[in-house]
Formats: sequence, C-alpha cells, structure tokens
Amino acid sequence: MSERGDAAFGFTVGPVMPAAEKGAAGDRARYREMLEDCRYGQALGFGSVWALEHHFTDYYPSPSPLLFLSHVAAACPGLGLGTAVVVLPWYEPVRFAEELAMLSLLTDAELHIGLGRGVARIEYDARNIDMAHSRELFREHYEIAAGLLRGEPFSYEGSHATIPRAVTLRPGPARERIHLYGACNNPGTAERMAEMGLGLLCTSASPFAQNEDAIRAWKAIGAARGGRAEPGIPLWVHCFIADSETEARDEAITHLAAFFRAVVAHYETHANPWKDVPTYERNVAQMERMEAMADPANLPPFLEHQLVGAPAQVAAQVRRYRAIGVTLFAINTAQPGRPAASRRRSMERFAREVIPLI
Repeated sequence: MSERGDAAFGFTVGPVMPAAEKGAAGDRARYREMLEDCRYGQALGFGSVWALEHHFTDYYPSPSPLLFLSHVAAACPGLGLGTAVVVLPWYEPVRFAEELAMLSLLTDAELHIGLGRGVARIEYDARNIDMAHSRELFREHYEIAAGLLRGEPFSYEGSHATIPRAVTLRPGPARERIHLYGACNNPGTAERMAEMGLGLLCTSASPFAQNEDAIRAWKAIGAARGGRAEPGIPLWVHCFIADSETEARDEAITHLAAFFRAVVAHYETHANPWKDVPTYERNVAQMERMEAMADPANLPPFLEHQLVGAPAQVAAQVRRYRAIGVTLFAINTAQPGRPAASRRRSMERFAREVIPLI
C-alpha cells in the first residue's frame, strides 16, 4: 500500500455522534470528532474521506463539505477528499468552481466530487428555490463549473445562469486531480449523467440490481460518446463488521433504524413534499421505502446490498460490487448516534481484515 493509502477504499465522516452539550458547543465537539475520524481512517490506510452536505436538522448537519475538506487537507496531507454530495442547484456556479479550484491547490491528493440535486424540501424552501427547476439548475450549474474548470476563457448563456463576459478561473485548477460524479439511483439518471459527460456515483440506498442496471446504462451511453468522463465508479455504502453475521446484522439493524428515523424527520416523508413536483416522481416511492425501514422489522432485505457480516462475507460483497463495475468504495460507518467505538471498529476491521482478502 502506498503512503497515500489504498485508492480503492475510502470512508465517510459526519457529525453523528451524541454530544453532552447542546448548540454550538455540541456541534463543535462533533466536528472535532469528525476530524479525529479522518486521522484514524488515514492511519488505517484508507485512501480518501467523504463528506456529506445537509442543512437545518440533526441529519448530518454539515452545510459546507468543501470548507470541511479544506481543513482536512491541512490536517491529513495526502488523504483523498470526496463529497457525497455537493447539492449543485444551491450553489452560485462560478463561486463553486473557484472554491473547487482553490481546494485542488490546497491538497496534492485526488478530489472525488459527487454532485446531486437534492431532495429535502426544507433545504430548497430556505433558499427560495423552486424544486421544480432542480434538474435544469443542476445541468446549467454543472456546465458552468465544468467549463470554468478547464482553465480557459469561458462564457455561458442559460435559462437560469449566464456569464455574459468570458472569464478565466484564478487560481488555475489542478484539473487532472478533480473527478466529478453525478449521484445516481436509477438507470434514467445514469443515462443523463453520461450524456452530460459526468462520472457516476452510486449509493447502496438503491438495491444491488438497480445499481447494476444504472452502471450498465451509464457505460452504454459513455461508449456511444467515445469514452467516459471518469475512470472509476464510486459506491457509497453502509458498513458493519463483526465476528459473526448475526452480530453484525444486529448492530446494523440498531443503527440503521436510527439512520432511517433521521431520514424520515429530515425529508419530512410523512408530508410527501414531492407528490406534485415534476422530475421527483421516483423519489415518492423511494422515500416511502425509507420511511418503512425506520421500523427494524423491515430492514433485513436492505442489509443484503450493504457491507454487513464477518470479514469474509464483507469481502465477498465487495467482490460482487466490483464485478458490476464499482471501483471505489466509500464505506459509511457514520450513522446518526453510532458511537465512535462502533464506527472505528468496523473501519479497522475493514482495513485490516477485509482489504487483505480482496
């Protein structure tokens, strides 16, 4: 393994740990523990750390993943930096491209920037942005960011965003180390990402077969276009490792039930805020499934496409995902309320016992 760690395996961090204090003091403690998780994961030999973006609730309250990752760049030199995801419709695209260019120079590691369009109504309403325009905003903001990150004079005219005068990014980005991926949960989305020239970021929120279909669809469009945007396909996936399958599944059910309760609260699934929003039709059914999984009795089928079990079982699941095209794993041990000892135990066992089997 190189001094930069194993590039095929990363880990997720989030402000998920219980804190003794409320408000700013408690959140400060959570962010400090996130940073300790980063140091711990790098010492274990992981190649990258992945941060999330969410706002206003206790569900991963990390509103600026690039700001956090710039701190990680200084604290953990050489550790790859990833997002799962930056919600692009909420960003002024020129500013986003500038900040990404700066981050590419504040580290000499790889940047794996997952992009998405967001699902939570509260996060759109707070910005007075109409969710019905999210797909158009995502496309235009991506086209602007990607154009500017080429480091050449660039102008743009769109329905929602315009750069009337050609400008060139300063600082110039280290473009060869910036990898951009579109978050995907179905083949239709994968095709749109491929048509835009975006890489693909999969998530284990989708069943295994759905990810397989999405990867196949993305590769088909990429082949027709004469190549693909990025050389790798990351997967964000929950991870619980124990001595036995039964022990790992029991631990997973405990913490994933809490995870889905946080999902239900954050996304306000009871109100079905997507029922009349164009392009969010698939999210209605997806969020109904997530609401059901807040009940531990409904979780066992979900575990079948996570990394849950004894080390040999987890290694077999990694090989299964690799067989359909996944090349980079962002394992998630950071579920809301999961104690540090549990998070780090699965991280350590993955690094020391699973990776050698693969």
